[in-house]
Amino acid sequence: NGPYFFGIATKFEETMAQLGDRPKVRIIRMRKVPFIDSTGVHNLTSLCRMSQNEKITIILSGVNEKVHKVLEKSGFYELLGEENICPNINVALERAEEKLNGD
Repeated sequence: NGPYFFGIATKFEETMAQLGDRPKVRIIRMRKVPFIDSTGVHNLTSLCRMSQNEKITIILSGVNEKVHKVLEKSGFYELLGEENICPNINVALERAEEKLNGD
């Protein structure tokens, strides 16, 4: 919930490391994120790169138009792949299933 600012990505990754969470796919639900600042984009990018290094696919779910435009303008989609930016959780779950079944 709330804006995606600088601290959340790092805190998220630290928590997942403590839990030993190393799935093949990780869905980040963003439907309640009204906007993202440049530091948030940077940290989301870092989180995605760290995940990719660990062979974890990141899928974003529920990205609103405002956040979508910021991510697109920043070049974020080239990193993640536009097919991994989903309008809602149902589409994100379908995409995750595709990845798990060998996309």
